[in-house]
Amino acid sequence: MFQPNFIITPEINNRIAEIEKLKTLVDQATILPELEVQLRFRATVESIHGSTSIEGNPLNEQEVKRVLHGNTITAPDYAIKEILNYKKALDWLNKKESQQDLLTSKQILHIHKLLMTDLLPKEKVGVWRPGPIYIVDEINKKEIVRYIGPKATDLPKLISGFLKWVSIQQKNQRYHPILLAGLIHYIFVSIHPFSDGNGRTTRLITHNYLKISKYDFRQSLTLDSYYLQHRQEYYQSLSRGKTFNDRMESNITKFLDFFTKGFLQSSQNISQYIKLNKISNKSNKPLRLNQEELQILDYVYEFGSINISEAIEFLRATRRTVQRRLTNLVDNNILKVEGKGPATKYLLNNKK
Repeated sequence: MFQPNFIITPEINNRIAEIEKLKTLVDQATILPELEVQLRFRATVESIHGSTSIEGNPLNEQEVKRVLHGNTITAPDYAIKEILNYKKALDWLNKKESQQDLLTSKQILHIHKLLMTDLLPKEKVGVWRPGPIYIVDEINKKEIVRYIGPKATDLPKLISGFLKWVSIQQKNQRYHPILLAGLIHYIFVSIHPFSDGNGRTTRLITHNYLKISKYDFRQSLTLDSYYLQHRQEYYQSLSRGKTFNDRMESNITKFLDFFTKGFLQSSQNISQYIKLNKISNKSNKPLRLNQEELQILDYVYEFGSINISEAIEFLRATRRTVQRRLTNLVDNNILKVEGKGPATKYLLNNKK
């Protein structure tokens, strides 16, 4: 049975407390239907883009959106396939019959099949890897083995034990759900049960646990963009040992520190969107924003500001349309203007 070695530092504890406050805010908020749809689609795009980009997919976020909308783009077939496969796996998780139960071994294999069909040889799709696996880095033109996964013959027993352990922790409530999500992530990726696609499968399993534990912030939370933005730290925090046993015995506080930091940042981003619900126009009615205005806010939340040139490129709209959208957001005290002329940029107005 797994016995993770870690310390709940004051920083980790404080982050969890802050996340709980934000969760309450989101759970209790009355969100306009179109905003909730926008939040969920935003999370879907960020999850797919972030998780596949970590593994080397070359498509940017706008190209991912276009693929999901069924538009044709110029890109390698495998890159488009990775996006579509990931969306299928996400959809399956969101629609599976029991939304409250932990995944089974069979369901995990099915997720891998959805993710890797037409990306791996058929005999390696939806099955545990048949042989050894090594994670290798190239340093000074020399291959250095960074990690050796457990023996293939041990995989069925390890996966079964892992799922039993998670079930016990969930029932006993020994760990806060956020901590348990981090432990699920760390242990499963350390088992590394597939020939390829382990990272993507791990992130989807973590996503599913947060969903059944009601910590997915109404299906609006994704951690994958954070992993992508801090890829090196993500990998370093996971690399706690060269073998599976080493990783299980090692102190993994560093990964949980990274995980909770990303969770809090992602939660804070969502809470910014929820504040839109409190915005009213002069007649004291909820302000309804159109799709382009929501996309502008999406950009500002991610990058901190936006200028007219960026908005034109981002929205693929005319200058006049972009100016009208930005003006409406400023008039309703959602954005504020900073600078003049070519240096003009638009930021969130935190004085509402």
